[in-house]
Amino acid sequence: MQHSPSAPSAERKLEIRIGRGTLVLIATEAGDRPSPPLLFDMKEGASASSHLRDAFKNQQMLSGIFDSAVVLVDAPTMLVPEDEFAESDADLLFNHTFTGHERDVKCHAALEHLHAIALFAMEKDIQTVLSDHTRRCTYLPVCLPVWERYGRSSSITRQRLHGYFHDGKIDIFCTNGNHFKFCNAFSATHSHDTLYFLLNAFTQLGLKSSRDEVVLLGSVPHQQWIADHLGKYVEHVIVEPLPEKTLPLDLFLLTNRPQP
Repeated sequence: MQHSPSAPSAERKLEIRIGRGTLVLIATEAGDRPSPPLLFDMKEGASASSHLRDAFKNQQMLSGIFDSAVVLVDAPTMLVPEDEFAESDADLLFNHTFTGHERDVKCHAALEHLHAIALFAMEKDIQTVLSDHTRRCTYLPVCLPVWERYGRSSSITRQRLHGYFHDGKIDIFCTNGNHFKFCNAFSATHSHDTLYFLLNAFTQLGLKSSRDEVVLLGSVPHQQWIADHLGKYVEHVIVEPLPEKTLPLDLFLLTNRPQP
C-alpha cells in the first residue's frame, strides 16, 4: 500500500480517488514514474462503478491487468478505537450509526499511530469492477492520508484543530499526538456555517484562543474570509498551501507516501 515515486516498483499500479462528482486515476507502469492523472466528472445519477467501467473501457493506459490498486473513497466514515473493534460487528455497528447503507459493503482501515480503525461504506459494484482489472486492491477513506500526515503534527506547547476541505464538506479533527480527541464531518456549502463548526469544535475541546491553532487544509472556499473571521477569535490561524494544485490533498499525500 505504501510506495515512493522516487523508488520505482516492479509492479503495475493504480491510485484511484472516487470523490463527490469526480473520479481521478493515476497509473504507474512497472519501473516508470506515475502517469499524469486522468480526471473525470461523474454525471449526476450515475454510479461510481459505471464511470470506472467506462474509464477502463475507453482509456488505453488503463488496459490490461494491474498488480495492485489503492482506492480513496469519499464515503461516510466512523472511527472506532482499535481495542474496541471487531470485524464481525462492523456491519451492525456501521448500520446503527449511518442509515441508508445497508446494501453497501463495509470496509475498514487501520490508523496505527492514532490507535483507531476507520470504518466506512462503499458501493459493492466498485469492488466488482476493480476485481476485473486488478490483482489486489486496498480501499481507504479519503481522509486517511490526511489524518496520517497531520494527526502526527501536534505541538508540545500548542494543540491544533484541523479543518480539511474536500468534496463540498469539511472534516474537522484534533489529536493529542497518538489518539483522536475529536473527528466529525460537516457541510461546507456556506462559509458562515463552516466558521461556526470550527469555532464550536475549538470551544468544546477547551482549546485556548491565545495559545492553540486552527489549521485549514485542502481546497478552502472563501479561504481569506474564513481565515480573517477565525482570526477575530483565535490568534493562530494557519492556511496550509496545497502542495499540488491539480490534485486533492489526500491523493497527493497518498501518491507521495514514503516507504517504511
